[in-house]
Amino acid sequence: MSLANFDLDDLRAKIRTAYRTDDPILARFRAYARQMKTKVRPLRLYSVNAVSFVSSDGGDNRLVFNPAVVELVRVVDSRGNQCALDAIGSNTPSSELEKRVQSGTDLVSPLQRLCSDLGTTVNDLSYLLSSMGVPGKSTGAIRCYRDIVEWAVLYELATNPNLQWGGDTILVRDGLLRTKSFKLNIFPKLDRLFREGIAAYAKRNVRLSLVGVAKQSAVLSRLAVALELEGVFHRDYPCYVEVDADVEAECYNYDRTWLSTYETADTDEDGKQRYQSMGKMFLAKFGDRPFDGVWPVDIAIWDAPNAERVLGQLTVDAQQGFPIPDYPMCIQRAHDFAKLTGLEVEILQDILVDGMCSTLSGVESERLLRMKHLGQSLAALRYKEG
Repeated sequence: MSLANFDLDDLRAKIRTAYRTDDPILARFRAYARQMKTKVRPLRLYSVNAVSFVSSDGGDNRLVFNPAVVELVRVVDSRGNQCALDAIGSNTPSSELEKRVQSGTDLVSPLQRLCSDLGTTVNDLSYLLSSMGVPGKSTGAIRCYRDIVEWAVLYELATNPNLQWGGDTILVRDGLLRTKSFKLNIFPKLDRLFREGIAAYAKRNVRLSLVGVAKQSAVLSRLAVALELEGVFHRDYPCYVEVDADVEAECYNYDRTWLSTYETADTDEDGKQRYQSMGKMFLAKFGDRPFDGVWPVDIAIWDAPNAERVLGQLTVDAQQGFPIPDYPMCIQRAHDFAKLTGLEVEILQDILVDGMCSTLSGVESERLLRMKHLGQSLAALRYKEG
């Protein structure tokens, strides 16, 4: 039934009646926005060396020749350096992940160093990894593994004493500085290692800052209408505002561990803290026009008192942003390096097929290759070329 068959007057009345139950929520969020409006601060520009890293999107790096499916886990930084590379089959069991921290062709160096410093195995990093190879659940497990590898790369960049950074450097994560991928007993250890590594750089007169920038978040999504109606960021200069803890908690349906850091987490009966965040959230507009984009930004909690400097440094990088204006250029550059072109994917597809042929007889290999090259959809090729 199309919309033309609806009684629009009746439907309009029902929608308006339904909305009235949510109207108090908007009123409450507008009150939050008015509070934030009084706290908005301008951003000054500070020069800095900004480095980001990006894990290429799973859908763009999936090699498929049914029933074989291989996911590429590839992390590249904004300087074009490949930081990590792995290939995971859809039926790869979780036990196979341990090879990624053992010397050999499957070695993923940043992950090896992370596990070594944490004193744990790959599978002990997350409960979600136990679903590897389980039909219907492996996609989520691979997504978790990709996130863990990204954190391992960030850990490598932030704590490796052999890396030489400029006197003032920010490491920008494509995503917030919080995660549900690690177990609750693992994340506090990871947090402590980050703090120790950055403190070691400080002793060498290198000021290293951690920042996470997301294109969207529950906070921005829930507050977006209220922020616009109240004109919180309608200013002709770059600006930012800190998101208060109570406002952030109102926007998320996650449990407290997603919001808590070492400084705010409660201690349980065993004397341990349960938290999965090391960031303090801010909303920032890096452009100098009233309607420029606003982005959620996590600054490492220990650097939160220096938010104006850190965000001012990020503004210099963001104002060069292209094709997304006023979005950190280092992240966009890392994306450009990380993504694979159609020709590159086709070459990798051929490698996958060669691997399948290696276990077949000559006749079977010929049949498989004939199917691949002669059985393609001509219609699909036509529109692909177009």
